[in-house]
Amino acid sequence: MPYLLHQLKLFTFLIIFILGWSPYSLSQEEIPKITIETQVFTKLTIRIPNFEGESLLSSKLTSLLRRLINNHLFILSLENPPLPGFKAKDYYLKGYLSNQNGKLFLKADLWDSFENKLLKTYLLEGSSKKAEILIYTLCNKLIEELSNYKGLAFSKISFIKRTKRGDELYIMDFSKENLKFLAQAPLILFPKFSPSGKKLAYLVYENKDYALEILNLYTGEKKRFNIEGLSSAPIWFPDETKLVLTLSKKEEVNLYLLDIGTSNLTLLTSERGIKQAGSISKDGKYLAYVWDKGNGPQIYLLNLHTYEKQRISYEGRYNTSPRFSPKNDYLIYLSQAGGATRLILYPFKNKNKKEISLKGLIEEPSFSPTGEYLLVRAKLREGTGFYLIHLDSQISHLYLSGSNIFFPDWGNLPF
Repeated sequence: MPYLLHQLKLFTFLIIFILGWSPYSLSQEEIPKITIETQVFTKLTIRIPNFEGESLLSSKLTSLLRRLINNHLFILSLENPPLPGFKAKDYYLKGYLSNQNGKLFLKADLWDSFENKLLKTYLLEGSSKKAEILIYTLCNKLIEELSNYKGLAFSKISFIKRTKRGDELYIMDFSKENLKFLAQAPLILFPKFSPSGKKLAYLVYENKDYALEILNLYTGEKKRFNIEGLSSAPIWFPDETKLVLTLSKKEEVNLYLLDIGTSNLTLLTSERGIKQAGSISKDGKYLAYVWDKGNGPQIYLLNLHTYEKQRISYEGRYNTSPRFSPKNDYLIYLSQAGGATRLILYPFKNKNKKEISLKGLIEEPSFSPTGEYLLVRAKLREGTGFYLIHLDSQISHLYLSGSNIFFPDWGNLPF
Protein backbone atom coordinates (compact mmCIF):
# COMPACT_ATOMS: atom_id res chain seq x y z
CA MET A 1 0.00 0.00 0.00
CA PRO A 2 2.79 2.56 0.73
CA TYR A 3 4.13 2.03 -2.80
CA LEU A 4 0.69 2.64 -4.29
CA LEU A 5 0.31 5.80 -2.20
CA HIS A 6 3.70 6.99 -3.42
CA GLN A 7 2.64 6.41 -7.01
CA LEU A 8 -0.66 8.18 -6.43
CA LYS A 9 1.25 11.21 -5.13
CA LEU A 10 3.40 11.22 -8.25
CA PHE A 11 0.31 11.02 -10.43
CA THR A 12 -1.25 13.85 -8.43
CA PHE A 13 1.80 16.00 -9.14
CA LEU A 14 1.58 15.21 -12.84
CA ILE A 15 -2.15 15.87 -12.98
CA ILE A 16 -2.05 19.16 -11.04
CA PHE A 17 0.74 20.72 -13.05
CA ILE A 18 -0.25 19.33 -16.46
CA LEU A 19 -4.00 18.86 -16.61
CA GLY A 20 -4.97 22.06 -14.86
CA TRP A 21 -6.25 21.04 -11.43
CA SER A 22 -5.11 24.29 -9.88
CA PRO A 23 -5.17 24.37 -6.06
CA TYR A 24 -4.59 28.10 -5.85
CA SER A 25 -5.15 31.36 -7.66
CA LEU A 26 -2.66 32.43 -10.30
CA SER A 27 -1.67 35.91 -11.44
CA GLN A 28 -2.27 37.20 -14.94
CA GLU A 29 0.11 38.06 -17.77
CA GLU A 30 -0.54 40.50 -20.57
CA ILE A 31 -3.66 39.38 -22.45
CA PRO A 32 -4.08 39.79 -26.18
CA LYS A 33 -7.32 41.04 -27.67
CA ILE A 34 -10.15 38.62 -26.97
CA THR A 35 -13.63 39.04 -28.34
CA ILE A 36 -16.26 38.18 -25.72
CA GLU A 37 -19.70 37.48 -27.10
CA THR A 38 -22.67 37.57 -24.75
CA GLN A 39 -25.52 35.64 -26.27
CA VAL A 40 -29.22 35.66 -25.48
CA PHE A 41 -30.61 32.25 -26.32
CA THR A 42 -34.27 31.25 -26.17
CA LYS A 43 -34.95 27.55 -26.04
CA LEU A 44 -37.26 25.89 -28.51
CA THR A 45 -40.14 23.94 -26.98
CA ILE A 46 -41.50 20.64 -28.22
CA ARG A 47 -44.41 18.84 -26.57
CA ILE A 48 -44.28 15.06 -26.66
CA PRO A 49 -47.13 13.29 -24.85
CA ASN A 50 -46.94 9.51 -24.59
CA PHE A 51 -47.42 7.77 -27.93
CA GLU A 52 -50.75 6.10 -28.47
CA GLY A 53 -50.87 2.32 -28.87
CA GLU A 54 -48.61 0.16 -26.69
CA SER A 55 -49.22 1.99 -23.40
CA LEU A 56 -46.45 0.58 -21.18
CA LEU A 57 -43.79 0.62 -23.89
CA SER A 58 -44.95 4.01 -25.16
CA SER A 59 -44.52 5.58 -21.73
CA LYS A 60 -40.98 4.23 -21.45
CA LEU A 61 -39.94 5.26 -24.95
CA THR A 62 -41.44 8.75 -24.89
CA SER A 63 -39.77 9.38 -21.55
CA LEU A 64 -36.46 8.34 -23.12
CA LEU A 65 -37.09 10.61 -26.12
CA ARG A 66 -37.87 13.63 -23.94
CA ARG A 67 -34.76 13.05 -21.84
CA LEU A 68 -32.55 12.72 -24.92
CA ILE A 69 -33.93 15.90 -26.48
CA ASN A 70 -33.49 17.85 -23.24
CA ASN A 71 -29.86 16.75 -23.10
CA HIS A 72 -29.31 18.70 -26.32
CA LEU A 73 -29.89 21.76 -24.08
CA PHE A 74 -31.27 24.25 -26.62
CA ILE A 75 -34.64 22.42 -26.84
CA LEU A 76 -37.09 21.98 -23.98
CA SER A 77 -39.18 18.83 -24.26
CA LEU A 78 -42.44 18.68 -22.28
CA GLU A 79 -44.90 15.85 -21.69
CA ASN A 80 -48.09 17.90 -21.80
CA PRO A 81 -49.85 18.33 -25.17
CA PRO A 82 -50.74 21.84 -26.44
CA LEU A 83 -53.69 23.53 -24.76
CA PRO A 84 -56.82 23.43 -26.96
CA GLY A 85 -57.44 26.73 -28.71
CA PHE A 86 -54.20 28.30 -27.41
CA LYS A 87 -51.54 29.25 -29.95
CA ALA A 88 -47.95 29.02 -28.76
CA LYS A 89 -44.64 29.25 -30.57
CA ASP A 90 -43.72 25.64 -30.01
CA TYR A 91 -43.87 22.22 -31.64
CA TYR A 92 -45.97 19.14 -31.01
CA LEU A 93 -45.08 15.51 -31.73
CA LYS A 94 -47.96 13.08 -31.88
CA GLY A 95 -47.14 9.42 -32.31
CA TYR A 96 -48.67 5.96 -32.59
CA LEU A 97 -46.66 2.84 -31.62
CA SER A 98 -47.53 -0.77 -32.45
CA ASN A 99 -45.78 -4.05 -31.67
CA GLN A 100 -46.24 -6.91 -34.12
CA ASN A 101 -44.45 -10.13 -33.15
CA GLY A 102 -41.45 -8.31 -31.68
CA LYS A 103 -41.25 -5.71 -34.41
CA LEU A 104 -42.03 -2.09 -33.56
CA PHE A 105 -43.72 0.36 -35.90
CA LEU A 106 -43.86 4.06 -35.10
CA LYS A 107 -45.75 6.80 -36.92
CA ALA A 108 -44.96 10.26 -35.57
CA ASP A 109 -46.33 13.59 -36.83
CA LEU A 110 -44.42 16.81 -36.10
CA TRP A 111 -46.65 19.89 -35.93
CA ASP A 112 -45.99 23.60 -35.75
CA SER A 113 -48.39 24.55 -32.93
CA PHE A 114 -48.54 28.26 -33.75
CA GLU A 115 -49.31 27.73 -37.42
CA ASN A 116 -51.31 24.55 -36.75
CA LYS A 117 -49.33 23.04 -39.60
CA LEU A 118 -48.05 19.50 -40.15
CA LEU A 119 -44.31 19.78 -40.81
CA LYS A 120 -43.26 16.17 -41.22
CA THR A 121 -44.35 12.57 -40.74
CA TYR A 122 -41.85 9.96 -39.57
CA LEU A 123 -42.40 6.27 -40.30
CA LEU A 124 -39.93 4.11 -38.38
CA GLU A 125 -39.59 0.43 -37.59
CA GLY A 126 -37.24 -1.61 -35.43
CA SER A 127 -36.82 -4.51 -33.03
CA SER A 128 -38.52 -4.50 -29.65
CA LYS A 129 -35.29 -6.01 -28.21
CA LYS A 130 -33.48 -2.76 -29.04
CA ALA A 131 -36.35 -0.33 -28.87
CA GLU A 132 -34.04 2.52 -27.88
CA ILE A 133 -32.56 2.50 -31.40
CA LEU A 134 -35.95 3.59 -32.74
CA ILE A 135 -35.94 6.52 -30.32
CA TYR A 136 -32.31 7.45 -31.08
CA THR A 137 -33.17 7.64 -34.78
CA LEU A 138 -36.27 9.76 -34.16
CA CYS A 139 -34.39 12.06 -31.77
CA ASN A 140 -31.67 12.82 -34.30
CA LYS A 141 -34.23 13.45 -37.05
CA LEU A 142 -36.11 15.90 -34.80
CA ILE A 143 -32.93 17.77 -33.81
CA GLU A 144 -31.93 18.17 -37.45
CA GLU A 145 -35.46 19.25 -38.46
CA LEU A 146 -35.74 21.91 -35.76
CA SER A 147 -32.18 23.29 -35.81
CA ASN A 148 -28.89 23.51 -37.68
CA TYR A 149 -27.30 20.93 -35.39
CA LYS A 150 -26.72 17.22 -35.66
CA GLY A 151 -28.30 14.93 -33.06
CA LEU A 152 -26.17 13.18 -30.44
CA ALA A 153 -28.33 10.14 -29.72
CA PHE A 154 -25.89 7.78 -31.45
CA SER A 155 -22.93 8.64 -29.24
CA LYS A 156 -21.49 7.19 -26.06
CA ILE A 157 -19.64 8.22 -22.92
CA SER A 158 -16.76 6.55 -21.09
CA PHE A 159 -15.72 7.33 -17.52
CA ILE A 160 -13.99 6.07 -14.38
CA LYS A 161 -15.82 5.44 -11.12
CA ARG A 162 -13.57 5.50 -8.04
CA THR A 163 -14.64 3.02 -5.32
CA LYS A 164 -13.20 1.43 -2.18
CA ARG A 165 -12.45 -1.66 -4.29
CA GLY A 166 -10.48 0.36 -6.82
CA ASP A 167 -11.26 2.08 -10.10
CA GLU A 168 -14.00 0.82 -12.43
CA LEU A 169 -14.17 1.64 -16.14
CA TYR A 170 -17.60 2.05 -17.79
CA ILE A 171 -19.16 3.07 -21.07
CA MET A 172 -22.79 3.95 -21.73
CA ASP A 173 -24.98 5.46 -24.42
CA PHE A 174 -25.46 9.23 -24.37
CA SER A 175 -29.04 8.44 -23.31
CA LYS A 176 -27.55 6.79 -20.15
CA GLU A 177 -28.91 3.47 -21.39
CA ASN A 178 -26.79 0.31 -21.82
CA LEU A 179 -24.31 0.96 -19.03
CA LYS A 180 -21.45 -1.53 -19.45
CA PHE A 181 -18.66 -2.42 -17.02
CA LEU A 182 -15.32 -2.91 -18.81
CA ALA A 183 -12.48 -3.21 -16.31
CA GLN A 184 -11.35 -2.85 -12.71
CA ALA A 185 -7.90 -2.10 -11.27
CA PRO A 186 -6.36 -0.23 -8.33
CA LEU A 187 -5.94 2.74 -10.67
CA ILE A 188 -7.41 3.41 -14.15
CA LEU A 189 -6.76 6.71 -15.91
CA PHE A 190 -7.59 8.71 -19.04
CA PRO A 191 -9.92 6.51 -21.16
CA LYS A 192 -9.98 7.79 -24.76
CA PHE A 193 -12.21 6.63 -27.61
CA SER A 194 -10.61 6.08 -30.98
CA PRO A 195 -12.00 8.37 -33.74
CA SER A 196 -14.30 5.60 -35.02
CA GLY A 197 -15.55 4.83 -31.52
CA LYS A 198 -14.65 1.16 -31.94
CA LYS A 199 -11.68 1.12 -29.54
CA LEU A 200 -10.88 2.51 -26.13
CA ALA A 201 -7.35 3.26 -24.87
CA TYR A 202 -6.63 3.80 -21.17
CA LEU A 203 -3.90 3.44 -18.52
CA VAL A 204 -3.96 0.93 -15.68
CA TYR A 205 -1.87 0.45 -12.55
CA GLU A 206 -1.83 -2.98 -10.94
CA ASN A 207 0.76 -5.33 -9.45
CA LYS A 208 3.13 -2.34 -9.12
CA ASP A 209 3.25 -1.87 -12.90
CA TYR A 210 1.77 0.64 -15.32
CA ALA A 211 0.36 -0.39 -18.68
CA LEU A 212 -1.49 1.03 -21.64
CA GLU A 213 -4.45 -1.09 -22.67
CA ILE A 214 -6.36 -0.84 -25.95
CA LEU A 215 -9.75 -2.55 -25.91
CA ASN A 216 -11.73 -3.37 -29.05
CA LEU A 217 -15.28 -2.65 -27.91
CA TYR A 218 -16.81 -4.98 -30.51
CA THR A 219 -14.56 -8.05 -30.45
CA GLY A 220 -13.37 -7.76 -26.84
CA GLU A 221 -9.75 -8.12 -28.00
CA LYS A 222 -7.30 -6.32 -25.70
CA LYS A 223 -3.73 -5.21 -26.40
CA ARG A 224 -1.40 -4.36 -23.53
CA PHE A 225 1.79 -2.28 -23.57
CA ASN A 226 3.94 -2.09 -20.44
CA ILE A 227 5.09 1.40 -19.45
CA GLU A 228 8.18 2.45 -17.52
CA GLY A 229 7.67 5.48 -15.29
CA LEU A 230 4.64 7.75 -15.32
CA SER A 231 2.37 8.39 -18.27
CA SER A 232 -0.64 10.50 -19.17
CA ALA A 233 -3.60 10.41 -21.53
CA PRO A 234 -3.15 8.38 -24.75
CA ILE A 235 -3.99 10.53 -27.78
CA TRP A 236 -5.22 8.80 -30.96
CA PHE A 237 -4.10 9.52 -34.51
CA PRO A 238 -6.98 9.77 -37.01
CA ASP A 239 -6.03 6.48 -38.71
CA GLU A 240 -6.02 4.66 -35.32
CA THR A 241 -2.63 3.01 -36.01
CA LYS A 242 -0.66 5.28 -33.66
CA LEU A 243 -0.95 7.04 -30.32
CA VAL A 244 0.90 9.94 -28.73
CA LEU A 245 1.91 9.24 -25.13
CA THR A 246 3.28 11.49 -22.41
CA LEU A 247 6.09 9.54 -20.69
CA SER A 248 8.53 10.36 -17.90
CA LYS A 249 12.07 9.08 -18.37
CA LYS A 250 15.09 10.10 -16.30
CA GLU A 251 13.24 13.00 -14.65
CA GLU A 252 12.15 14.39 -18.02
CA VAL A 253 8.54 14.37 -19.25
CA ASN A 254 8.28 14.25 -23.05
CA LEU A 255 5.98 13.23 -25.87
CA TYR A 256 6.40 9.96 -27.73
CA LEU A 257 4.78 8.40 -30.77
CA LEU A 258 3.67 4.79 -30.26
CA ASP A 259 3.16 2.56 -33.29
CA ILE A 260 0.44 0.16 -32.15
CA GLY A 261 1.40 -2.51 -34.68
CA THR A 262 5.14 -2.65 -33.94
CA SER A 263 5.20 -1.24 -30.37
CA ASN A 264 7.98 1.14 -31.46
CA LEU A 265 8.34 4.44 -29.58
CA THR A 266 9.59 7.59 -31.31
CA LEU A 267 10.60 10.71 -29.34
CA LEU A 268 8.70 13.81 -30.48
CA THR A 269 9.99 16.44 -28.03
CA SER A 270 13.28 16.68 -26.15
CA GLU A 271 13.37 20.19 -24.66
CA ARG A 272 13.52 20.63 -20.91
CA GLY A 273 10.25 21.08 -19.06
CA ILE A 274 7.05 19.14 -18.48
CA LYS A 275 4.85 18.39 -21.46
CA GLN A 276 1.50 16.69 -21.92
CA ALA A 277 -0.23 15.68 -25.15
CA GLY A 278 -3.69 17.14 -25.56
CA SER A 279 -5.15 16.48 -29.02
CA ILE A 280 -4.30 15.73 -32.66
CA SER A 281 -5.96 17.57 -35.52
CA LYS A 282 -8.40 15.69 -37.73
CA ASP A 283 -5.93 15.69 -40.64
CA GLY A 284 -3.14 14.34 -38.42
CA LYS A 285 -0.89 17.33 -39.12
CA TYR A 286 -0.81 19.09 -35.75
CA LEU A 287 -0.41 18.02 -32.15
CA ALA A 288 -1.71 20.40 -29.47
CA TYR A 289 0.10 19.99 -26.19
CA VAL A 290 0.88 21.64 -22.86
CA TRP A 291 4.44 22.74 -22.08
CA ASP A 292 5.52 24.01 -18.67
CA LYS A 293 9.02 25.48 -18.83
CA GLY A 294 8.89 26.38 -15.15
CA ASN A 295 6.68 29.47 -15.30
CA GLY A 296 3.36 27.66 -15.67
CA PRO A 297 1.77 25.52 -18.38
CA GLN A 298 1.05 27.01 -21.81
CA ILE A 299 -0.50 25.71 -25.03
CA TYR A 300 1.65 24.89 -28.06
CA LEU A 301 1.12 23.40 -31.51
CA LEU A 302 3.64 20.95 -32.96
CA ASN A 303 3.65 20.47 -36.73
CA LEU A 304 4.10 16.70 -37.04
CA HIS A 305 5.53 17.09 -40.56
CA THR A 306 8.12 19.82 -39.95
CA TYR A 307 8.37 19.64 -36.11
CA GLU A 308 7.97 23.42 -35.89
CA LYS A 309 6.44 24.67 -32.64
CA GLN A 310 4.04 27.57 -32.11
CA ARG A 311 2.83 29.02 -28.83
CA ILE A 312 -0.94 29.63 -28.75
CA SER A 313 -1.86 30.76 -25.22
CA TYR A 314 -1.01 34.11 -23.59
CA GLU A 315 -3.99 34.52 -21.23
CA GLY A 316 -2.07 33.97 -18.01
CA ARG A 317 0.18 31.49 -16.28
CA TYR A 318 -2.12 28.47 -16.26
CA ASN A 319 -3.47 27.21 -19.58
CA THR A 320 -4.19 23.53 -20.11
CA SER A 321 -6.26 20.86 -21.85
CA PRO A 322 -6.05 21.80 -25.57
CA ARG A 323 -8.60 20.04 -27.77
CA PHE A 324 -9.13 20.24 -31.52
CA SER A 325 -12.73 20.61 -32.65
CA PRO A 326 -13.93 17.53 -34.58
CA LYS A 327 -14.67 19.97 -37.41
CA ASN A 328 -10.97 20.98 -37.33
CA ASP A 329 -11.89 24.67 -37.44
CA TYR A 330 -10.67 25.73 -34.01
CA LEU A 331 -8.86 24.74 -30.82
CA ILE A 332 -10.22 25.08 -27.30
CA TYR A 333 -8.26 25.16 -24.06
CA LEU A 334 -8.81 26.00 -20.41
CA SER A 335 -7.39 29.09 -18.72
CA GLN A 336 -7.63 29.15 -14.93
CA ALA A 337 -7.25 32.02 -12.48
CA GLY A 338 -8.92 33.24 -9.32
CA GLY A 339 -10.91 30.05 -8.75
CA ALA A 340 -12.69 30.23 -12.11
CA THR A 341 -12.18 28.74 -15.55
CA ARG A 342 -12.24 30.54 -18.86
CA LEU A 343 -12.83 28.44 -21.94
CA ILE A 344 -10.79 29.91 -24.79
CA LEU A 345 -11.80 29.22 -28.41
CA TYR A 346 -9.01 29.76 -30.92
CA PRO A 347 -10.24 29.76 -34.57
CA PHE A 348 -7.55 28.93 -37.12
CA LYS A 349 -8.89 31.19 -39.88
CA ASN A 350 -8.90 34.62 -38.25
CA LYS A 351 -7.03 33.90 -34.96
CA ASN A 352 -9.57 36.07 -33.08
CA LYS A 353 -10.02 34.30 -29.77
CA LYS A 354 -13.37 34.05 -28.05
CA GLU A 355 -13.92 33.45 -24.37
CA ILE A 356 -16.55 31.71 -22.28
CA SER A 357 -16.20 32.52 -18.58
CA LEU A 358 -17.52 29.89 -16.18
CA LYS A 359 -18.20 30.50 -12.50
CA GLY A 360 -16.16 27.61 -11.15
CA LEU A 361 -13.34 25.24 -12.04
CA ILE A 362 -13.80 22.80 -14.89
CA GLU A 363 -11.43 20.11 -16.16
CA GLU A 364 -11.12 17.16 -18.52
CA PRO A 365 -12.99 18.64 -21.52
CA SER A 366 -14.16 16.31 -24.26
CA PHE A 367 -15.84 17.37 -27.51
CA SER A 368 -19.04 15.79 -28.73
CA PRO A 369 -18.52 13.88 -32.01
CA THR A 370 -20.43 16.69 -33.77
CA GLY A 371 -18.24 19.44 -32.30
CA GLU A 372 -20.99 21.68 -30.86
CA TYR A 373 -20.80 20.49 -27.24
CA LEU A 374 -18.32 19.82 -24.48
CA LEU A 375 -18.51 17.27 -21.69
CA VAL A 376 -16.44 18.36 -18.69
CA ARG A 377 -15.88 17.40 -15.09
CA ALA A 378 -16.73 20.36 -12.87
CA LYS A 379 -18.13 21.68 -9.64
CA LEU A 380 -20.65 24.32 -10.62
CA ARG A 381 -23.99 25.58 -9.32
CA GLU A 382 -25.77 22.22 -9.72
CA GLY A 383 -23.11 20.24 -7.86
CA THR A 384 -20.13 18.05 -8.78
CA GLY A 385 -20.06 15.71 -11.76
CA PHE A 386 -20.06 15.77 -15.54
CA TYR A 387 -21.55 18.84 -17.21
CA LEU A 388 -22.74 19.31 -20.76
CA ILE A 389 -21.94 22.68 -22.35
CA HIS A 390 -23.58 23.84 -25.58
CA LEU A 391 -20.92 26.13 -27.01
CA ASP A 392 -23.17 28.37 -29.14
CA SER A 393 -25.74 29.15 -26.46
CA GLN A 394 -23.36 28.66 -23.50
CA ILE A 395 -26.09 26.66 -21.76
CA SER A 396 -24.72 24.11 -19.29
CA HIS A 397 -26.37 21.26 -17.43
CA LEU A 398 -25.31 18.63 -14.88
CA TYR A 399 -25.43 15.49 -17.01
CA LEU A 400 -24.14 12.95 -14.49
CA SER A 401 -23.83 13.70 -10.79
CA GLY A 402 -21.09 12.31 -8.54
CA SER A 403 -17.89 13.36 -6.79
CA ASN A 404 -16.28 9.95 -7.48
CA ILE A 405 -16.51 9.96 -11.28
CA PHE A 406 -13.58 11.10 -13.41
CA PHE A 407 -12.11 11.38 -16.92
CA PRO A 408 -15.19 11.63 -19.15
CA ASP A 409 -14.71 10.99 -22.86
CA TRP A 410 -17.23 11.23 -25.69
CA GLY A 411 -17.23 8.99 -28.76
CA ASN A 412 -19.27 7.74 -31.66
CA LEU A 413 -21.72 4.86 -31.31
CA PRO A 414 -21.39 3.04 -34.65
CA PHE A 415 -23.56 0.08 -35.57
